Amino acid sequence: MAAEINWSEKASSNLQHIHDYIASDSRYYAERFITTLILSVEKQLKSQPLSGRSIPEFEGTLLGFLREVLFKGYRIVYNPSKAPARITIITVLNSKMDVQKQVNQSWIID
Repeated sequence: MAAEINWSEKASSNLQHIHDYIASDSRYYAERFITTLILSVEKQLKSQPLSGRSIPEFEGTLLGFLREVLFKGYRIVYNPSKAPARITIITVLNSKMDVQKQVNQSWIID
């Protein structure tokens, strides 16, 4: 059974910011990048919900159950706790960002 993939408001907002940044140079490449990211992540997680790696910064913490998929310099953080029925994408971060500093109340972890 394929997992249902839900993108949180935070993750959708992150995607919009990434799109806007790339679109400042090329709307075409912005659309292409975001579409490819979404399709790639959803394809992987629908067929293999636990295929992402555990997040090194969260090991041994209350958020240690979260996992991430890497895509072209971005970390897609997701909650696999209801897999295989449902996966919630929590946020999309540039891999250069400190993930621990990004954790806040806008991360809806259900």
